[in-house]
Amino acid sequence: MSLVDRQEDVKETSAPRRTPGLAAALPGLLILFSIGLIVFAERVAPGFASASNLMQLLKLASFLGLVALGQTVVMLVGGIDLSLAWVLTASAVLFTSICLGQDANLPLAAAAAIAIGVLSGLVNGFGIVKLRIAPIIMTLAMNNVMLGATLVYTGGNPGGGISPFIRAVATGSIAGIPWMVVLWAVVAFCAIVAIRYSRWGRRLLAVGENSRVSFLSGINNDAIVIGAYVFSGIMASVTGILFAAFSGASFLGMGDQFLLPAIAAVVLGGTSMFGGRGGYGGTVAAVFFATILSTVLVIGSISAGMRNVIFGVAVLAAVIAQKLLARGEDQSM
Repeated sequence: MSLVDRQEDVKETSAPRRTPGLAAALPGLLILFSIGLIVFAERVAPGFASASNLMQLLKLASFLGLVALGQTVVMLVGGIDLSLAWVLTASAVLFTSICLGQDANLPLAAAAAIAIGVLSGLVNGFGIVKLRIAPIIMTLAMNNVMLGATLVYTGGNPGGGISPFIRAVATGSIAGIPWMVVLWAVVAFCAIVAIRYSRWGRRLLAVGENSRVSFLSGINNDAIVIGAYVFSGIMASVTGILFAAFSGASFLGMGDQFLLPAIAAVVLGGTSMFGGRGGYGGTVAAVFFATILSTVLVIGSISAGMRNVIFGVAVLAAVIAQKLLARGEDQSM
């Protein structure tokens, strides 16, 4: 066992244990709320609870779930990524413009699109850890850079085409189960296990919990934070490729619809915006809940603006609850 591993084990055993409390129960509560919404929607719109419709909802949820995975990792280290909206859009636009509807162009198109996510993540991470720019400012600036670059590149008119293979992944199914649901399930399982049990996951939580202690334990805080932002950028790029394939084309602003719901899903799923607590399991439950809630609001003819208000209030309430719970835990120690 290396010195770093011993130091991390000492830190884990000597650090005060926090009571899981409400955060641990959130995934179960969200599932119950989701079931309640499904029952309500079935009464209002018969057929809502059918297996085929629920599979379609899971397919829609998978895109948000992939974006929210990147946001979860960033929040675990105490950050936030507001650039994912236009990183997603820029990646999708570049992908379709290179792919031109041909599978032969798929490797180059995918590599170029993902490079957008890697580059944006590196710049975000470097600005945050080396230049000490606040995450909200750094990632918001990156979002605007990506917006401007995309407008310049496209002239306001994205073009190109979708690879038939990617189109099949984004829209097809196997034995009645959409490929996107299968993909999300595999990614979710790997992410939950990695965050909960791997050295990488322990280090994410350690940096978010107390960066000074993690540094003294031998963890390279800067590398962990930069890696988290690179991971978030990659997930935004991958989602952009898949969502463009699902939609049949890339279009300007396609990532905007994911930003607030992704933050809401992560926070509602029990991950602290202050870092060090949470995981992807709660995010998965919150993504499903958010997707059902959005669909029910659409059925109820609630405007897009009012839906944003509802998600914003939900995020605010979750953050306030987290602060109150954290204060109560600290006082009880």
